[in-house]
Amino acid sequence: MGTFLTILVIAIAIGIIAGIVTSVNNSKHKKESKAAFENLKDFKADNYYLSTSSGISIGFDNQRKKICFLDTKHIPSIFDYNKILQCELEVDGESVLKSSTSGTIGRTLLGGILGGGIGAIVGGTTGSKRQKENISSIDLKIIVNDTTNPIYKINFLNIKTKKGSIIYKPAYSSAEQWHGIISGLIRQGNDEDKNSSKPIDNISIADELKKLKDLLDSGVITDEEFAKQKTKLIGL
Repeated sequence: MGTFLTILVIAIAIGIIAGIVTSVNNSKHKKESKAAFENLKDFKADNYYLSTSSGISIGFDNQRKKICFLDTKHIPSIFDYNKILQCELEVDGESVLKSSTSGTIGRTLLGGILGGGIGAIVGGTTGSKRQKENISSIDLKIIVNDTTNPIYKINFLNIKTKKGSIIYKPAYSSAEQWHGIISGLIRQGNDEDKNSSKPIDNISIADELKKLKDLLDSGVITDEEFAKQKTKLIGL
């Protein structure tokens, strides 16, 4: 019994120490991420979300119409609003809210070739209706027009907790708020595209098909979406 208690005490002590170390590392990481945002050139964040040391931070500059992702080493990736294709809120990997605009891929990637009006933000519950008592992760998945790194996931919860707990509620609320913010940025980017649309003269269909193929290969669009957009291009 004495040996068991000793092992138990040691395990608890190790857990406490690990928790303290993680907390210190996260605090340090957030401080460095904040400094990185504040020191960026040609980008002044109106608001940002600082993730833990294992995640991606996000901020936006509404004056310049740009969004910025900071990786775990505080290296920035900056995109114009009109490069944001989709924003999805996921709970334990299941989609809860998804925002995009009708024709987003066609307008953004094909430079207006496919035409069509700008749709409204579409949001809906697309995930499973199965109820879960315990939740382990809450993420915001953002897809941008970048064939090298098109998907960014911002984590808001990475610890197992009960749904509706004092840990879950603020994490979900924050993720939901940022989903709304990104949805608004998508709308702004689409409005900007509409106001600055260019004629299709001198646009290479071959180049646009290559962009579509790159997106298909990287998993940003499905075979069905690729075929649909390809048909529209070839039919011009």
